[in-house]
Amino acid sequence: MEEVSMKREHVDVDNLLLWEANPRVEAADSQMDELDKIYNFSNPSSQNTSKRQLMKLIESIAVNGYQNDVEPILTVRKGQKYVVQDANRRLSSIKLLRNPDRYRELLDEKDYRRVKSLSEEYPTNIPSQLDVVVFEDDEEATLKDILSRKHNGPLDGVGTLPWSTEAKGRFFAQKKTLADRLEAPFEEQFGQSLTSYLGGSNAITSTRRVFGFSDVKKYLNIEDEDHVKSEELDRVKEFADEIKGYCQEHEMLLSRMRKDDVRQNIIIPLQEKKNSTTVTPLLAVKRTMQELLNNVATNRDRHLGARYNNQSWLDINNSDFVDVNFLLIGLAANGKLDGEGYQRWAKAYLLAPSIRVIYELSLLSIVKADIGIVLPQSNVSKEHKKNVNSVHELFKTDPRFLQFLSEGRIVFDTFSEGQSVIMHRDFGASVDDANLASHKSAKDYNIETVINLFDDAVLFAVLCQQYSLFKKSDRGN
Repeated sequence: MEEVSMKREHVDVDNLLLWEANPRVEAADSQMDELDKIYNFSNPSSQNTSKRQLMKLIESIAVNGYQNDVEPILTVRKGQKYVVQDANRRLSSIKLLRNPDRYRELLDEKDYRRVKSLSEEYPTNIPSQLDVVVFEDDEEATLKDILSRKHNGPLDGVGTLPWSTEAKGRFFAQKKTLADRLEAPFEEQFGQSLTSYLGGSNAITSTRRVFGFSDVKKYLNIEDEDHVKSEELDRVKEFADEIKGYCQEHEMLLSRMRKDDVRQNIIIPLQEKKNSTTVTPLLAVKRTMQELLNNVATNRDRHLGARYNNQSWLDINNSDFVDVNFLLIGLAANGKLDGEGYQRWAKAYLLAPSIRVIYELSLLSIVKADIGIVLPQSNVSKEHKKNVNSVHELFKTDPRFLQFLSEGRIVFDTFSEGQSVIMHRDFGASVDDANLASHKSAKDYNIETVINLFDDAVLFAVLCQQYSLFKKSDRGN
């Protein structure tokens, strides 16, 4: 048999071409068309699955780097370029990360934003050159034989034999460290594995070492490492945040952290912080509200209630309104209607019962505020409409309150605008519809109706808080 001499070369990514006859997808007529097919159709069962799987690969390469030395890319020479015969998905991922703007029209908007973010966050992990194996024209038979063994199944033992479930179990069971056991549950709860969160593939050994310290294990106090609880993962995340912050502040690599450093500079301050304040239910709610506020998107055009759900219009530190504000901030953080039409409707349908709760908590809060309001019906949960109309009447009949609102405290820019909105809003009718959505079903409403009901409820909650502020001010007396 003639000896085949395969050459290894170090090649610029720009000189690597996608295989336009790639058997994984239908033949393409250009490089852009081939990348489009890989993004949309590399998984024959589902276009959504194809996109999701490529995005997972892109994220893995960005966060962990591309391990080119483990699995070199197979190519054939084409003039001054090289056509990739194996690893077209990997090359597509690298090309997208290197120049996301070039492919913006090809990607879904959310995927474009994600690729752009990864490209900016991990620039040093994105290779500009790759090691490739080059097959010449007379080596075509050898290349086809290699590709067949890799991609055509077991071939009665000649090809790659997949691991059985038992084999996979034995492999992963070899991981014994706490950090290894935390990887999967941490990713499930926070969307990123612990190692990736702390620095990617270069942090594997350091993460295992730090989480192996006895002081760290004692602080985390994880009862069962094989079944880590959600609140225990929150503690892990808090500890990881402190580690990352300390390393960034002191320009120190995680690998440089020693046991005494962790105990003195991370664990002891965390313990002191935890013990310095008695955690009352109100304080716990306020802390949670602050965490939610930190995660509220700046652009909330498609969030339920977003028209009036602005934190600057809420009296966050007023304990009288803490319950309703907790609900409103949770809505701001999690109330986005996105995805396919049926997904948006399902979310609106799920959240619709909370409209009634916003009204009820607002009524209870404004009475609790001790500003002289007595509701006509003491049973708030049964007499929403009468009570809401009574409070609404207070808003409408005091011109000083409308002037108070027009001075930059809420969305109304002028006195007349605030007067028009408040005078013509029918909160009572919205309450009736909200009660039906809560007690029976929202299925008879279209999605725009649900959106409008949320806007009304949030506006009512905001006005209750602003009215309380007004009545407690010098101008309201």
